[in-house]
Amino acid sequence: MRRTARMVGVTLRTVQKVKRRYEETENHLRRPGNDRPRCTSAREDHYVVSTVLRNCHLNAVEVQQQPLQTRRDYISDSTVRRRLAEANLKPRRPATGSKLEREHRVTRLQNVTNV
Repeated sequence: MRRTARMVGVTLRTVQKVKRRYEETENHLRRPGNDRPRCTSAREDHYVVSTVLRNCHLNAVEVQQQPLQTRRDYISDSTVRRRLAEANLKPRRPATGSKLEREHRVTRLQNVTNV
């Protein structure tokens, strides 16, 4: 194990942990459920995305303040940005809207509301 740790460039403890995990699970990957729990539910994530799609002129802080009216807990603006990034959206005003961009925005809104 020491030789393997030196070859790979990690500590001996890391090699021991990987070996033990492989013996327990027959797999070297992380076990499921080790991530930090999300601070928002899927329903709240959907609400954040649909809010931005409905009003594309809102920034992340303004979107963050919208759920505060109906939610007890605080949602940070960085959380709003992450949820929008997961939906491939940006919390800012798009460039001058052509007819094609408006149609695309309406199509995205319809796709999200159908989920």
